[in-house]
Amino acid sequence: MKYLFELSKEHKKIPTSEIIACLKSENICFSIIESNEDVFIVETDSDDFNFKRFSERLSYTYYIDRYLFSCPPSIVDLKKEAIKNKIESKGSIAVRCKNRSKNINSQDIIRTLADVYSSGREVELDNPDLEVRGLITDSAVYIGLKLIEINRSQFEERKVQFRPFFSPISLHPKIARLMVNLSSIKNNETLLDPFCGTGGILIEAGIIGAKIIGSDIEEKMIEGCKKNLDFYKIKNYKLFCSDIGDISKDIGKVDAVVTDLPYGKSTTTKGEDMSKLYERAFKNISTLLKENGKAVIGLSNKDFINLGKKYFSIIEKHDLRAHRSLTRYFVVYQK
Repeated sequence: MKYLFELSKEHKKIPTSEIIACLKSENICFSIIESNEDVFIVETDSDDFNFKRFSERLSYTYYIDRYLFSCPPSIVDLKKEAIKNKIESKGSIAVRCKNRSKNINSQDIIRTLADVYSSGREVELDNPDLEVRGLITDSAVYIGLKLIEINRSQFEERKVQFRPFFSPISLHPKIARLMVNLSSIKNNETLLDPFCGTGGILIEAGIIGAKIIGSDIEEKMIEGCKKNLDFYKIKNYKLFCSDIGDISKDIGKVDAVVTDLPYGKSTTTKGEDMSKLYERAFKNISTLLKENGKAVIGLSNKDFINLGKKYFSIIEKHDLRAHRSLTRYFVVYQK
């Protein structure tokens, strides 16, 4: 089966990296057919692809479709390919398009697809049994049969101001979920955030079914984090107050470490130099992480990225503009 992921285009690499990491977390073998800023198309022979669970993880994808075809954005090519790629499923139908081109008329494409795919079927725009989706770019039109729409509104609903306890520098839930996903953590595996703060990363990891452990050097953060986890009805967690160097006294090895390292004047380092703290963090994270496990680390300065190379291999790195004066760097390390 071939699957088409309609990407959010919020970043050049992140949406695809997130999907690949999640496919690996579900043990789905796949081959890449096409990958660009707009779409990610894969083929897999897996018969036990849990779409519901998989889709609930993603934060930088709009839709997952069964891939039908792609072609140049001409009506002649479109009609020819649509006729070749029939839809065998029965039921009412709707045709919808997302137009990412400034030069192409989407209505012409919708009419052409509707002429082919609605023949002999009931057209139902409000609640169709089948939805044909077209994604239009300047160079190609991608056509799929909708399987799932990603619920991206959930991340807005969990923004920090809606929690019982929050800090203004907390990560947006969408970014926290991305970091969790990049770790390829599996259901029921254990994820540690050793600088958990108010618990944004732990909330997202708990929601997708990971066992979570959080620590922080400030007791008030641990108390606030507990309030937040309880608020979201997350049960399978352990929290404790600890310096990064002492965490191994309280826990054993974990499957993944995901954390946003402290930075700036608003965070507490107890007077420790930032580079020394980061060095200690990488060293201790390496002792806590299982062999081949991943550590996804948020950094405020790209000069700190290489500190982790003493203990890990760098798998990938992404930069995200937080606001005008701050870029965050998210690095995936592997032990």
